Amino acid sequence: MQTKNYFLGCNYIIDLVDGKWKPSIICSLGLGDKRFGELRQYFMRLYGVAPAEKVLSEQLHQLIDHKIVKRTSYDVMPMKVIYSLTDEGRALKVLLIQMTQFAESIQDDSVHFKYSSKAMLGLVDLDLQENLAD
Repeated sequence: MQTKNYFLGCNYIIDLVDGKWKPSIICSLGLGDKRFGELRQYFMRLYGVAPAEKVLSEQLHQLIDHKIVKRTSYDVMPMKVIYSLTDEGRALKVLLIQMTQFAESIQDDSVHFKYSSKAMLGLVDLDLQENLAD
């Protein structure tokens, strides 16, 4: 395994969550364990688009390799696989929420967020229009 060097630990975290879907995967699983198809459906409902299966699979496996997500397979037919956050993943979700809250506090008119940090906390129904960020 090749060693990667970072100037600061925060650079490693930014690299870890780099990817269009990784923060959303972490926050989605932070609201409850999901199967692969449930993740795709969640993103479709949330964003109106879901990642390609290959992209979602790659990003899930990267998060699994970094011990952020846990993959549990059950020996049943058809095969059942559940994705969940590890303790490290839950801690990272807290950090992502704090980053979102900070972004909301410095937001100006040139930036718009579709959902507020309350959505990441599972405090709102994402289908309700009044829960969209201002």
